[in-house]
Amino acid sequence: MRTEVALLRLLKKLQSLEASRDRLSIAESVVVATLEILDARFALLHGFRATAHGYVTAPLAWAVAGGESATTNLDHFDVEETHLNAEPLLEECALAPEGFVQQDTPDACTLAFSIGQQGTPVAIVEVHCDAHPNDDLRDCVHELLGIYAEHLCLLDYAELDTLTKLHNRKTFDENFDRFISMAEKAASRQEEDTDAFEQTENTERYCWLGVADIDKFKRINDTFGHLFGDEVLIRVAELMKKSFRGSDKLFRFGGEEFVILLRFVTAENAEQVFERFRAAVEEHEFPQVGQVTCSLGYVRINSTLTPAEILGRADEALYFCKKNGRNQIARYETLVEQNLIEPPLEAPSNSDLQADIDALFD
Repeated sequence: MRTEVALLRLLKKLQSLEASRDRLSIAESVVVATLEILDARFALLHGFRATAHGYVTAPLAWAVAGGESATTNLDHFDVEETHLNAEPLLEECALAPEGFVQQDTPDACTLAFSIGQQGTPVAIVEVHCDAHPNDDLRDCVHELLGIYAEHLCLLDYAELDTLTKLHNRKTFDENFDRFISMAEKAASRQEEDTDAFEQTENTERYCWLGVADIDKFKRINDTFGHLFGDEVLIRVAELMKKSFRGSDKLFRFGGEEFVILLRFVTAENAEQVFERFRAAVEEHEFPQVGQVTCSLGYVRINSTLTPAEILGRADEALYFCKKNGRNQIARYETLVEQNLIEPPLEAPSNSDLQADIDALFD
């Protein structure tokens, strides 16, 4: 009977899982389903990645018996903090041919299921139970996680650029609307916090948009050919993934242009992160091509502006970098404050517009 109930729970979850495109909500749904099928105390989904320096992990979603569940808020983690060393249990699971490991104690049982290929899984589910689950229940979880892995592959096919594996242009609008909404909520919270204590840009956290462009990329293609040009794009994308957090969004916008949506960091940290990426590109040895540099303009996401206005301001900062030596970063607001670029024109107020209309018809 216990297995039949688990199967019914599994079937109920599959429809909602396959209908969603929000990766975090899907992750939460998978964790909750795993917890319910195994009748566990606690379940945690780890993002998992193999690098040249070993395995790194980041928590994505969790659920606790009793109905409490959530996606993990990674906004306050910096890059080094999200790239945690994998625990021994997770490493053992990543390498296990069965994609599964179990540790039993007199009072509890801990299980781990890998999602993806042996040795290079994309995620691992860690589950803590009071009792040893039977094999049928474990098989139910395996089926669920297999479907989850296939669904992620379908999402990747639809949303990722085929060359760089970054998000593609068509997924930008949906993600950007979400970032503007988050920026608006963050601004509201910080306005409330200001009543309690004074804040500065070094303590307030914002969302940011950066536009990066590979310097003299046409010359690379003309000199070395498009094959090596593509290799440069792939290497730059890999450097982006290492330089930014899992909670940030990275896009190939077209050609050699990339867009970064940076979540909830101070102005000081935003500058440091963007500069770290620029330096990583400059210091990297590209096959055949040698040294490559990039320029980057960025702007704070202001929820009162349209997406086109925000993108336009980041582009202005990027153009300033290109025109003034390349291989540098620039913040739009700083350039305006220093009178290095023209400030944005203020839109006329409704009263000004009405006055112009009245004057026209006098």
